Amino acid sequence: MMNRPKIYICIVASLIVFINTLISQEHQYYFYHPEYEYGTELSFSPFTALVNGGYDVLRNGSHENNGGTINVFQLDYKQGFLNVWDNISNPFYHIRKYGSKRFIETELIPASLNPDEAQWVPNYIHHVFGSGMLYVRMAEWYDYHNYKLPYVYSIITTLSYQFLNEAIENNHSKITNVDPIADILIFNPLGILLFSFNGIKSFFSQKVCLYDWSLQPVFNPANSYLENAGLEFAIKYRPSSWENYSLFCQFGIDGLFGVSYSIDNENNISMGIGTIVNRLQENIVNDSRLITPTTDGAFGLFYDRNNSLLTSVIITGPHMYNARINIYPGLFNIGRIKPGFYLAFGEWDHFLIGITAARIPIGLLSGID
Repeated sequence: MMNRPKIYICIVASLIVFINTLISQEHQYYFYHPEYEYGTELSFSPFTALVNGGYDVLRNGSHENNGGTINVFQLDYKQGFLNVWDNISNPFYHIRKYGSKRFIETELIPASLNPDEAQWVPNYIHHVFGSGMLYVRMAEWYDYHNYKLPYVYSIITTLSYQFLNEAIENNHSKITNVDPIADILIFNPLGILLFSFNGIKSFFSQKVCLYDWSLQPVFNPANSYLENAGLEFAIKYRPSSWENYSLFCQFGIDGLFGVSYSIDNENNISMGIGTIVNRLQENIVNDSRLITPTTDGAFGLFYDRNNSLLTSVIITGPHMYNARINIYPGLFNIGRIKPGFYLAFGEWDHFLIGITAARIPIGLLSGID
């Protein structure tokens, strides 16, 4: 007999498939723009989303800071998958063990802005809005490339990178971990359901515009590290009285707020200041795993064409002075080749340089420790 969580998962999945069966006949694209042969639009595919989403947690120091590794061949995938499945298949037991009141106040309700108690922030921003939009963007990619049932493929891809990310974040842990309970059973399905409605898709593509500005994963064959993998999103909103300026926000492991300036009808410069998560610290509470962030200051400068990101510069400090620069394929060409580049240097990255190419989801990296 199926237990309640499995029944819940089946109901949510069936509802999602039903809703998207009703809308899958349309061919209006809200978030995917194949006509732009440059930048994040050119680089995007479900596989890049799978890598960026699945390995996102490796970029903020959680594994090194807690005695682990970011060697992709030494990650404890098996234990991660087993423990995440144990938690999401027995959610009420693990929530009670962690503390029902604490779970509600830290994971569900916006009750505090204290970083140690505000796990609800990424739950709403990333898992509802960011992942919800990305789910639609992938479905539109599948549709453009003539896949049947594009929304079903998108659900499979979305759930795959989300589960992979939770498993990698869990790593060796064998104890209660309520984070995947909130993410996988509540907020991820909520994001998919929310962005299944055309009114929501129109709002976030035409009024308060939400964009996928994810990174360029690069692999270092010398140490088997996967660097620069992560989901990043940008929001632009232009008040009616503003001619060339828009309010701007970029969020991923960072939260930057500022303005965007339209140079002309296509090209835009954006900048923002805020904070960035540079480490995740593992804590044990009631024999349960609790992850809390350590943040640093951050400044970002971005250049996009038709909201397809071409260049980003992120500078952090003062706790750890560091800079990361992404130049996306299509900013310039070398003959028929559209290369991209990644450059990082400072107290965190030391010196790293990577090269990527259009439509190749993972580039190559070299560096000096």
